[in-house]
Amino acid sequence: MRPPEPADLDRLADRGWPALEREDLDGWTLRAAGGVTSRANSVLTCGEVPEVEAAVEHAERWFRERGLPAVFQVSPASPSALVAALASRGYREHSRTDILVADRAEVVAAGATPSIAVADTPSAGWLDTWWAVDGRGGDPERAIVARILEATPALYAWAGDAAAPDAVARLALAGDWAGLYAVATLPAARRRGLARALAVALADAAGDHGVRHLWLQVLADNAAAHALYSGLGFRPASHYAYWTAPAA
Repeated sequence: MRPPEPADLDRLADRGWPALEREDLDGWTLRAAGGVTSRANSVLTCGEVPEVEAAVEHAERWFRERGLPAVFQVSPASPSALVAALASRGYREHSRTDILVADRAEVVAAGATPSIAVADTPSAGWLDTWWAVDGRGGDPERAIVARILEATPALYAWAGDAAAPDAVARLALAGDWAGLYAVATLPAARRRGLARALAVALADAAGDHGVRHLWLQVLADNAAAHALYSGLGFRPASHYAYWTAPAA
């Protein structure tokens, strides 16, 4: 499989976890969702703009109007002058992340899985489990995440009791591509191969939706996750990092 261009991967990932508010900016996309998750509250910069400094200033005003810090997602598809422009304004880089891709069939062939349930809507306890592992905030933030999840077609998988799963994962559907998100296992259920089982089960179910290829994002320094996904056939295809404005 020939990996997509970095810009295409950036846009796929944006489709998989969409912001609740969006605005086009000459090839960039301004995104906001009440400050919940960096992806949904940052500038997607996978495109050229007429003037980088002017675009950065516009974005800063846009986020300021919403009471949010200005955050830029920077990848190989971003304008070459962007990093220097952000650094000169005191922005800091963080959350360096790799984008991995795989053929769906190769992931499915990785082997049989424990009993995993898959559906096109989350189970009663799906969000409870994900929020317990990765949630940040209270009820308002959780409600925003629920709206993000509902904003795009997806498959949901869980291990264990549907009302209180041990582990969960989500596969966002985007044509013949699908993106793996929200993989979370409760501490007491770790080291049982559940994350691997969830990925394989979702890849298998995605075949009924015309999916041929998969992508996912994983923090660059997460060696355990890289080892897991490498064993399923995922290979590096691109990367990005977030740049956040200094505190006022």
